[in-house]
Amino acid sequence: MSMPEERAPRGGFSTTRRRLLGALGASGLAAAAGALGFTRLARADLPLPSGRAFLFCHFPGGWDQLLLLDPRDPSRFTEAARAQTLIDLRYQDIDGLYGLRARLVRPRGESPLLFGPLAHREGAPVQLTDFADRMAIVRGVDMAALGHEVAYRYFLTAMYPSGTAARGTSVATELAALMVPRARRPLANLAIGVESYNDRFPGSASALQVQNAEDLHLVLAPATRAEPDAVEEAIAARALMPTPCSEDRYDRRGLWTAARTARATADGLARDGVARHFDFVTADTPEALALRGRYGFARGEANHPGARAALAAQALRSGVSQVVSVSLGDPVDTHFKGNAEHVRLILPALTAFLALLAELRSAPHPDGGVFLDHTTVVAFSEFARTPLFNSYGGRDHHPASSLMLLGAGVRGGSLVGATSDVGMAPVRWDIDNNRASDDGETLHPEHLAATLLASAGLPTQRLRERPLRALLST
Repeated sequence: MSMPEERAPRGGFSTTRRRLLGALGASGLAAAAGALGFTRLARADLPLPSGRAFLFCHFPGGWDQLLLLDPRDPSRFTEAARAQTLIDLRYQDIDGLYGLRARLVRPRGESPLLFGPLAHREGAPVQLTDFADRMAIVRGVDMAALGHEVAYRYFLTAMYPSGTAARGTSVATELAALMVPRARRPLANLAIGVESYNDRFPGSASALQVQNAEDLHLVLAPATRAEPDAVEEAIAARALMPTPCSEDRYDRRGLWTAARTARATADGLARDGVARHFDFVTADTPEALALRGRYGFARGEANHPGARAALAAQALRSGVSQVVSVSLGDPVDTHFKGNAEHVRLILPALTAFLALLAELRSAPHPDGGVFLDHTTVVAFSEFARTPLFNSYGGRDHHPASSLMLLGAGVRGGSLVGATSDVGMAPVRWDIDNNRASDDGETLHPEHLAATLLASAGLPTQRLRERPLRALLST
């Protein structure tokens, strides 16, 4: 059998059909062929990125809250007091390392927020405290698990897994499904190195899952190999034929319609030249060089935390996506190493995260203001580290974690939740009065999911937990 001849792409659907549909299928989309929710992109430009957007930033491995979001005063929590507090800081281990100091960090002006030593690096162009006026911190979130997969999937879906298997729909997918965009997004829900689930919404809300910008560029760029003319002509002719009764019967669940939609979507993506927004890893254009410099990665480093952060920014700023989830950096699961190794592992992800926030804060948005005014950012890890070091000099898994919310819909400078001063256990919280109380509730991922949905004016009833209104700007 002879092989199809190689020839230059002819444009249109034939250049992208198999590669796009194959990639969509591999990404785990729920609908047949990954129907993306609109029939055709007939424009030469993408829609403006108008309306609300969400960005989920995952720090894998379980971050150390004593170093970042839930610190303790080293003058009070001393080594001598360790037997009473069950908290061991050892901030001195990182003093002078990477420009850090063994001290707590407060934002300028009056703020209830307090950070650990990781929040400020001397000489760094961007500091976490620069965003304190746009940031809320939630502490003492009980992840109710000590296994990575369980806690991670619990946070993603706000439903406790069955064993290690996720249940329900990712909160990111729910947001993509329920928000009514002012302009349709080619890939409304994009997941970069993050798992995604959908058990109830149309395939248009499911995430396209990729590992890096090269993956996404491969999906979106025109192919260098085309099908034989006879195959393309047969496909085109079939598309013009009326639908027979048998196919109409089979389409009662939308299978045939979904396939047609996916084909038309692929055609439109190729025509719109969407791929040009994601060639920055290897391109040598001034734009690509500037992006690599801003995010601190070299040509070809597609899996660098900065490259992943840049991909998230490009997806939002270009109008390709409305909801983006991205995993930053390497796992910080430091059972056998102390503070210094944890800092070494988490700093690349934190640096990429700060570069991403800086871009969202400075880039003008078509609806006015900057992108951070229209984007809700969630920064989280699956759980935290234990307040005591283990016999190997590292920290193990601890269920009480903290997270950051920034940007649209978030009341800046707000703080909700706490951990105890003995062993850092979750503190029960009075949601109505925003204070610790024995009559309050233990905070869980369901509270955070309800808060995110409420911030966009979306229903929260399925979560059976109330939003944390103290975090919301309205």
